[in-house]
Amino acid sequence: MQVRILLLLTAGLFCGCAKPAGPVFQMGFSSIVWPKSPDRPRIRYIGQLAGEQSLNRGRSAWESLGRVFRGPEALVGFTTPVSVAAQGDRVCVADSQAPAAYFMNLATRVFTASRQAGGGGVGQPMDVEFMNDEVAVADGRRAEVLVFAPDGSYRRTIGSGALKRPVSIAWDAEGGQLFVVDAAAHGVVAFDASGRERWRRTARGTGPGQFNFPAGLTYRANVGLVVADSMNARVQVLSPSGDPLRAFGRKGDAAGEFSLPRDVAVDSQGHIYVLDSQFENVQIFDGEGRLLLAFGQEGQGPGEFHLPSGISIDNQDRIWIADAYNRRVQVFQYLAEPGDASN
Repeated sequence: MQVRILLLLTAGLFCGCAKPAGPVFQMGFSSIVWPKSPDRPRIRYIGQLAGEQSLNRGRSAWESLGRVFRGPEALVGFTTPVSVAAQGDRVCVADSQAPAAYFMNLATRVFTASRQAGGGGVGQPMDVEFMNDEVAVADGRRAEVLVFAPDGSYRRTIGSGALKRPVSIAWDAEGGQLFVVDAAAHGVVAFDASGRERWRRTARGTGPGQFNFPAGLTYRANVGLVVADSMNARVQVLSPSGDPLRAFGRKGDAAGEFSLPRDVAVDSQGHIYVLDSQFENVQIFDGEGRLLLAFGQEGQGPGEFHLPSGISIDNQDRIWIADAYNRRVQVFQYLAEPGDASN
């Protein structure tokens, strides 16, 4: 009888120790929107990720019991997240100071840190991008693009010996091209998935198709290849073959002007989002460069930033922003209406 009671008490203790997985993004932020009422909201705040702890995964009874004896496990937090990319439940973050590329699955709550690639360490990851089922990481210090499997294991290298300082990448799935911003070469280089160079446009200057320390880029078929031409304080749009199509923006502190455009993204409607590290905000333009909306300011609250470095938009129109010096990734939702027209 005593053994039976002991077993029942032990079973009860184990059940009480188990912890179910919680939500990744906390509830209660749906009212944080831009622009404010009475205007119709177009951007809604979702939440943030600060590292492994943000996955809020559950624990079995045995794992909980182990914490009693060993103490809580050490979880990896972001140090300086400079770029983020998302594909469904998969999220990848480049942390330049760690240095590491982090692979997160919001559904399974699995977190993997990749710090080695091809017999050497990850040097200075500057950008991440999904290439179909693979993940590409622009490594500025190693001067090449590292390609990983979905589980974070290293597969191959692209651009070794052909790049000086890759800082941003974008993938054209239909054309099978990986576009790379080479900041030190003042331009863009395109490779196929195997690493064969297709074309390059690298020339310093202020003319069409010339650049001055470009910092970010993105590609969407209905818009083109969009480049943050950082030190020229403008955005350039190129064709998939590298031909200049148009440009907009200039240096200044008025609405629609730039201080240091760091990265760009495009939503499903063809709107161009420009992340400005010095203004610490996001300005949204139509495809022709007309300003539509801006949000963000310096700070630590929702929609506030401290030297943000990277922006990307997934196929659900979720906006992911690497808020580098706040050591987090902030997530927003573009609120489209059925009548919104693509550019």
